[in-house]
Formats: sequence, structure tokens, C-alpha cells
Amino acid sequence: MKTILFKKNGDLSLIDRFSEEKIKINSFIYYLDCPVALEEGITFGVFFDHLIKEKDFLNTVFKETMGKSNIDNFVEEWKLPSLSLIVGKGIKFIKAYKVFDYIELVGEENFVDIRIDFDGVGYEEELFNLEFIPINELKNLPFVLSNDISIYRTVSNLRGEELFFKGKSFTTLFELVGTILYVMTIHNTPQGRESAKYKFMKILGETNLIELLEEQKEEAVDIQNYEEAAQLKKILERLKNGFTND
Repeated sequence: MKTILFKKNGDLSLIDRFSEEKIKINSFIYYLDCPVALEEGITFGVFFDHLIKEKDFLNTVFKETMGKSNIDNFVEEWKLPSLSLIVGKGIKFIKAYKVFDYIELVGEENFVDIRIDFDGVGYEEELFNLEFIPINELKNLPFVLSNDISIYRTVSNLRGEELFFKGKSFTTLFELVGTILYVMTIHNTPQGRESAKYKFMKILGETNLIELLEEQKEEAVDIQNYEEAAQLKKILERLKNGFTND
């Protein structure tokens, strides 16, 4: 098995996991099924420049992931300099990591939600949602890919959850790129993102949204809509820790 390594100077290497032989490559497009590694010290800007370079290929491969959007909608924003608007607002680095949510049912087949999360991490390990931040503002942040995994166990007829297992895993380049493009393009365009952010902040200011989402999460578990429950759980975690990093 080979691992594709993104280096902080912008180079790409293919590493044989047995012989540890390294081969320099010019593009990642033939290695989406390989485990991916990020060299310590790489910034998100260095990594994302590779995606911009191969945007036509990625627009096709991840068409279903991005829906009506594509990378081209964000190229002009990416070209803008980082104005350091998020400096001092809590984000220390960007982190991608694999998450398992194991939901144990009573007398029925159990459910496992597996995903890659892509978040800002604060100085006290709090998580920050990135979907409302202009992508050019992420350029200078260190980018970390964690091989640690945690499996959380939720019992459907009980409230709450517990840590079920901790260990190591790997993330394929396909998984990582797909998650980043999903988060980046979820609102279709930079203008759509700003509109959605305004509407969200208005709702947040007028309602007890956290309490409402907690109730919806428990209801989703009760009716066995586990994908929705997992998504609501993720939203709640970020709401409680500074959802929009404002």
C-alpha cells in the first residue's frame, strides 16, 4: 500500500508503506484511493492550491458531493489575500479527522455513522465550524490530519452517549477532498454563504436554538433517523463552542 504525502513546500510524494521508498509525483489525481498524510507545518493554503490546480478533474469526480456548486465558484475568492480576520478569534489550526458514531438499538440491527470532520480547533481544543468563513481567510492556518479515531456509543432507549473505543485509522485522499469540498461549497457561492450566515445569526438571536436542536436530536434517535441525529449532534457541538467564530 502507498501513502500520498503533501509536503509543506508544495511537493507531493508517494511513499511505499513497507519499503518507505519515496517517489516525487506531479499530481494526486491517480491516487485518490491512497491513504493521505500531511507533513507537519503544512498550511491549508498549500494543500488547497493542489485542489485549485486540479479543479476541472475534481468538479467531475465530486459533482454529486458539490451538487449545483463547483470549485470555480470560489476561485476568485481564493485568489484574494488573507486579511487575517480570524486571527485572535480562537482558531489555532484546521483539523480533519475520522468520526464513528455507533448507535445501539434494542432488538434491532445497530447503526454506525462514519464520516470525516473538517473543523477549526481553538486554543482550548474547542471546535469551530468553517462553512461560514471565507476560504481565503483559511490560507495561513496550519492543517493537520489526525489518524486517531473515537467511536461513541449511543443507546437508543437511553439519553446521552459514552466513549466506546479509541484507536488509529487512516483517511483516503478521496475522503479528505470530498469532505473539504462539501464544507466549502455547501452554500453554492461565497454570496450564498454570506446570505446563509446572516439568516443563521438572525435565527440564533431570536430563538433558543440549542435547546430546540437538542430536542430534535433526541427525537431523531427515537424514530431511528440516525443520519439526521449524527448531523444534529455535530451542529450542537459547534454551537456550544462558538459556531461561526464571530
